[in-house]
Amino acid sequence: MVPPRGRVWLRAGFGLGVVLLIAQFVVVVPEARDWAGRHPWSYDILQDATYLLAVVLVLARAAVLRQDRGAWLLMAGGLGCYAAGTVYWVAVLVRLDPPPYPSISDAMWLAYYPLAYAAVLRLLRARRSRFSAPTWLDGLIASACAAAFASVVFLTGFAGVSGQPAAAVLVSLAYPIADIVLAGLLLGAWALSGWRTERVWAVLLAGMGVNTAANGLHMFETTHGTFIPGGWTDAFWSVAVAVIVAAAWQRPEEASARPPVRALVGVALPAGLACASMALLLYGSWRDATLPRTSSVLAAVAIAAAVARMLLTVRTVEALADARRQARTDDLTALPNRRSFQETLDRELLRRDPDEPMAVAIVDLDRFKEINDSFGHHLGDRLLQLVATRLTAAFGGAGMLARLGGDEFGVILPVAGADRALEVATTLLTALRHPFDLEQVSLHIDASIGLAVFPGHGTDRGTLLRHADNAMYTAKSDHSGLAVAVEGADDDTGRRRLTTLEEFRAGLDRDELVLHYQPQLDVATGAVVGVEALVRWNHPARGLVYPDGFLSLAEHAGLMGRITLQVLEKALGQCRDWRAAGLGLTVAVNLSASNLHDPSLPDHVADALARYGVPPAALHLEVTEEVLMRDATRATRTLDELRAMGIRLAVDDYGTGYSSLAYLHALPVDDLKLDRAFVAHCDTDPRSAAIVKSTVELAHNLDMRLIAEGVENEAVLDRLRDWDCDLVQGYHLSRPQAPERLTPWLLERQVTPVAS
Repeated sequence: MVPPRGRVWLRAGFGLGVVLLIAQFVVVVPEARDWAGRHPWSYDILQDATYLLAVVLVLARAAVLRQDRGAWLLMAGGLGCYAAGTVYWVAVLVRLDPPPYPSISDAMWLAYYPLAYAAVLRLLRARRSRFSAPTWLDGLIASACAAAFASVVFLTGFAGVSGQPAAAVLVSLAYPIADIVLAGLLLGAWALSGWRTERVWAVLLAGMGVNTAANGLHMFETTHGTFIPGGWTDAFWSVAVAVIVAAAWQRPEEASARPPVRALVGVALPAGLACASMALLLYGSWRDATLPRTSSVLAAVAIAAAVARMLLTVRTVEALADARRQARTDDLTALPNRRSFQETLDRELLRRDPDEPMAVAIVDLDRFKEINDSFGHHLGDRLLQLVATRLTAAFGGAGMLARLGGDEFGVILPVAGADRALEVATTLLTALRHPFDLEQVSLHIDASIGLAVFPGHGTDRGTLLRHADNAMYTAKSDHSGLAVAVEGADDDTGRRRLTTLEEFRAGLDRDELVLHYQPQLDVATGAVVGVEALVRWNHPARGLVYPDGFLSLAEHAGLMGRITLQVLEKALGQCRDWRAAGLGLTVAVNLSASNLHDPSLPDHVADALARYGVPPAALHLEVTEEVLMRDATRATRTLDELRAMGIRLAVDDYGTGYSSLAYLHALPVDDLKLDRAFVAHCDTDPRSAAIVKSTVELAHNLDMRLIAEGVENEAVLDRLRDWDCDLVQGYHLSRPQAPERLTPWLLERQVTPVAS
């Protein structure tokens, strides 16, 4: 923030700069040039004063504002060298006959370039920390194209340097090479920035571009003997430094305030530059013009990079098409998923005539949770695959069969009334009633099917699915296996479920989720070292709703990803506050299956850690065995990225699912979190004690920590201490509490302090 007195000096400096610029352009006018010719010192003073004032103003910007300070110090250094060279030339060298070449001024003028390069690169680095392969290629295309055209200007007709001293040869070559590199750097940096139009960036590139253009004009005029000191070229140099000063004092923009770069622009600009490079080569061929070899090579590089960019774009498009297909396909059964089902239903309803019937069915497997709990999720997944195969064969393809999630399937019959829908549904039930052979186990399953028919049961997707869902619950409750929706009637349970789900969706938008935290105790030291974040829903009418009242609905509706991201934000914000209060706690957050299937999760987590200033080691992420076994390959990729960031990973509810040593060996996890079902009675039940003790040893042998949940009394804690358990949590230590109640308790306990 500039103090009031500093603002006065800044306004005076900018005002003086405007006056100096106007005076230089006035002197260029023919009527005034005669007077300036009789007083050559006048233009020299104007030009020197402009350069020196520019240095002062850029230095002032670096001193006053912290953002991008290093870049502007470098730019001030470059302008300072440029100004010093000009002042020395005007004050000393121009009076010599002939002026020496090369001279100290040449060294100072050339010193401007590396400092300007460094300033541009530093600004670029501050705005983009990572560059994708397409971005690198865009930068190469832009740099090579700009350098190719610049080399035509600076190298065409370049006078030979034979017979001159070595120093003169080097300096004569250094000027055009430096300008060619600068031209390539400017356009390449713009490409690497993602073609963004941030004011400071655009104005700086414009100023440096004007300077490079003025250098090219000076070389052209010098080569053709038309250069006039104090003419338009000198005025353009002054304009260039003025624009650079203006760039330095641009107000910083928030990233969200910058207009997004359209994908079409990101493709069109590199393509246009590649075409320009091709045109340059064709011009040299058709007009029999002699292009500098450097120009031809640079143009060829730009075209080659454009070809590589095109191939990469083709691969990206193919990947996007494959991702689009995968996004609409259920990974487990290869059937269309819920998203595809809803899109298809919307299309059918949109083109449906009111008198043309259509049926929708919801198929839900009975007692599937019992099968999962008894035989493990691996067998449950295999059962779902066999069910999908059998339903597909029985369905016959007259419409759409999709897996909506869990053990629920959806059917769309585009041209079917109630009778035809009942016939198809009966066929599906009959097919499912044959036993399924699974790993030497023969299972019989039943299903419940609810039917809704357009237009009698609704004319929009939500109403039809609600009626079909209610009919399915009716079939499940009366064990009939099949039910058709009743017009104008709703099942109370279904209505409550749907009402709760819609209220929860609105609650997510209104930020009604709150977190309670349960402390975790280091058994060896007795210190509280971390907390687990547990989500609650602060319903405006019902008060605090616990997870069992909404999480199953949210998971069924595909809202777990949004929930996890909100929980992560709140947990990291609280962790930041605790660390500011001197409490060096870790915070554990649970991940769902949808989170691990989201390739952008690591970026979201990294961004949140950076925004809240929380070190990665302070965040622990927990996943259940079910999530890990659902898609171990994809889960491993995501977990590898998270762990590489320094985040600690834990398997939650260990022992309740299909516990497999194979995934413990392969997956990148650091902790096992033993379920409370084994821990709560380990002081009285020998079988529970044996399981807990052996699991502690297993974790330690795998170089993991063991976290015990459900510690309800001192006796259990003593047994865990004897077995060298690492961390514990439970009601004996503390119930989950809101942060405003837990913080005083934490401050009274022995809590690990924040590292200084």
